[in-house]
Amino acid sequence: MGMMANFPEQFAARAERRCWFTRSDAEQLLDWLEDNGERFVGMEVAQKQADGSWLLLDEGLDLARQTDNFEAVRRGKDFLREYDGEGRMFEPLWQGRMA
Repeated sequence: MGMMANFPEQFAARAERRCWFTRSDAEQLLDWLEDNGERFVGMEVAQKQADGSWLLLDEGLDLARQTDNFEAVRRGKDFLREYDGEGRMFEPLWQGRMA
């Protein structure tokens, strides 16, 4: 989903697939977005299948209409806690990096 972005090196090196992250790395990326004034607009979640393929889940988080970025980041962290699980990866989306 999103276009390639200039991630901070510490995040780009840890992405398992392109720009998909574990919960803890996605939380740190949300902090980076907030600290750098990037407007967080949503999150995609995927589940790794037994054959090694990935399935994009329908339970994405769309905050494109959320105007308060602090609240958007908080909701993103809540989403991560709720949807974290074995084999789950997350793709944070922000303004300028939406498909």
